[in-house]
Amino acid sequence: MDDKSLIDVAYDVLTERYSEVHADGAEVEPMPFLELLLETGRRKGIDGESELIKIASKFYTQLTIDGRFVIKENNTWVLREHEKYESVHIDMNAAYSMDDYGSDSTSNGDRELELGEEEEEDEYFNSVYEDEDENN
Repeated sequence: MDDKSLIDVAYDVLTERYSEVHADGAEVEPMPFLELLLETGRRKGIDGESELIKIASKFYTQLTIDGRFVIKENNTWVLREHEKYESVHIDMNAAYSMDDYGSDSTSNGDRELELGEEEEEDEYFNSVYEDEDENN
């Protein structure tokens, strides 16, 4: 059995898959999570279904956190190094440019509260906190 971590073995699996498919000149399809889990488990000597189920959520979390991996559509995975920058980059400015009402905050500046609206919000939050205090 190899001393590598599950995530490092998964990296090897996707690297080898890319090398094999890309050598033929074909486009590499992302690997479904289950297939990646099964192959990674097989290489680590984990064959039992119950053992794989035990490690599945931790493995998924590691894939998500590790910057080498990118999730694609339908819970499929690829290596970031094998993708074009545009296909895996998220422009955070675009993600935060819409306010709560769906209008573009970059075009009209910060939303100003209407007269009295701030007091209504304060009253609502105070009532929520009072209810929590009564329950504790």
